[in-house]
Amino acid sequence: MEYDPEQLDLLIRKVASTLGNRLEGLLKQQQNILDNQLDSILARHHGKAESITPDEIEGAFEIATIHNGHPGYFLCAKTINYD
Repeated sequence: MEYDPEQLDLLIRKVASTLGNRLEGLLKQQQNILDNQLDSILARHHGKAESITPDEIEGAFEIATIHNGHPGYFLCAKTINYD
């Protein structure tokens, strides 16, 4: 489906505002899943990005990262000392 470039720009700004630096470091597969999820959301909203909520964007991100996890999460893991 073709979308109005202004609506795509608005969606991009909403995604960046909602997810921030969590977008960095996504695996290619996760980027594709996120893109597909956002496309589905935009289609359900009849191409009107202004009606897409931050919760929907968070849900799309969760779906994209739930199986493998976000690569940044592995860098934040704490080491447990079993002395």
